[in-house]
Amino acid sequence: MQWVDIAETYAGEQGWGARGKQIGISRMLNDSDITHLMNGQYVAAFRPRGIISGFLVVAPGSSSFVYLPPVAAKMGPQQIQTRLSSEIKAKGALFSAYMTRDNDTGARTLIIEDVLVWNDKPVWWHNAFTERWSYLSEFFDKHFIQDIKLQRCTIQPQTYMALQNVANEEPTAKQVVEFTPIVKGQKRYIWMPPRVEERVISEEPLTVRKEVGSGPDVYIVYKGATRMGQALVRTLAISKALRAAVPSVDSSASVHAVFNKQFEKWDIQGLTA
Repeated sequence: MQWVDIAETYAGEQGWGARGKQIGISRMLNDSDITHLMNGQYVAAFRPRGIISGFLVVAPGSSSFVYLPPVAAKMGPQQIQTRLSSEIKAKGALFSAYMTRDNDTGARTLIIEDVLVWNDKPVWWHNAFTERWSYLSEFFDKHFIQDIKLQRCTIQPQTYMALQNVANEEPTAKQVVEFTPIVKGQKRYIWMPPRVEERVISEEPLTVRKEVGSGPDVYIVYKGATRMGQALVRTLAISKALRAAVPSVDSSASVHAVFNKQFEKWDIQGLTA
């Protein structure tokens, strides 16, 4: 189909998609990322578990959106008729986006989460997220008119929250948390909270200690004298509490923890009194 070829070619020329070097702007959160997460500037969002982002393309000269799903998706490319400004149709744009479907009604929602190319200029590599978000706000304010009957889906921007609010907003069992760095050209982190059946709660007291040569936020969990393995420190509050309670290898602290099967570590929930 010509419209697919045009969209994939444009995305590839900009360095994205199946014909480019980058297939996405996110990756799974690793243990080594925790320090960066605590020390950097991020915003966060909840997104459906198991849904990977694709690309939303407005190739210069086209009159509609083309949604290019991720390579492993079961669905194929989607041509979405939309009411776009003549400016955006002339200059082109490329977004990171994902599509969801309501299991009860079948209604589709297309979530636009970031701007990769704006006015035919690459911005993901060169502009901070706050600037890219201003482009997305401009798109919804000036260049796009919602017409669900024409589109056959709802198109809306992602909802972000400040990083410190994540602890107060518990994700559901069907959601993951995505952390978006404010700095330019840095991939997002996706964290998958363990499902209820994956969380093993210790019924016995646990303690954490540091070992000689261990780095910051690296603690070992003990049950009595038994070494249980490395602790998982996920929040700045927990990190600060542990650093104060366990300043050296000669100290220890009692903690509440659950075993996270995804990371194969004890996830520290807090210190005991």
